[in-house]
Amino acid sequence: MISLLYPLFHFGQERINWVSFEQLDSLLAVAPRETLIFIHTDWCSYCRKMEREIFTKPDLVTVINKSYYAVQLDAESVQEITFDQSIWKAKSGKKRTGQYHALALQLLSGKRMIFPSILRFDNEFHLKNIQQKYLNSKELNDFLE
Repeated sequence: MISLLYPLFHFGQERINWVSFEQLDSLLAVAPRETLIFIHTDWCSYCRKMEREIFTKPDLVTVINKSYYAVQLDAESVQEITFDQSIWKAKSGKKRTGQYHALALQLLSGKRMIFPSILRFDNEFHLKNIQQKYLNSKELNDFLE
């Protein structure tokens, strides 16, 4: 019975196909396309609001999944990340507020650490645009165009 009803519970609940940085490396090598990177923290209420209310809008989910590779990065992560022929490590093995991952620092180099930050890269992974604030659905749609 559950297996029959399961699809009904998820009807209309499309999700963004988030990929890891490791997957992104492979995907860009095989089929280049634009990339979105969503940099957030656990304590950022606007980040959570974007995840709940904006990144679940069916029209935006469709556009992002069709035209972009989407990656999330917790700026305070302690996870080791392999990307772009490098290994990116956190400064310590313990997660701390205000202690940022080396990859987040590199991606936002020259910028203040403001969350959420959304970076848009072209097919060759050159930065096209950056927004460092909460974006409502219209603002995100404009950012994607």
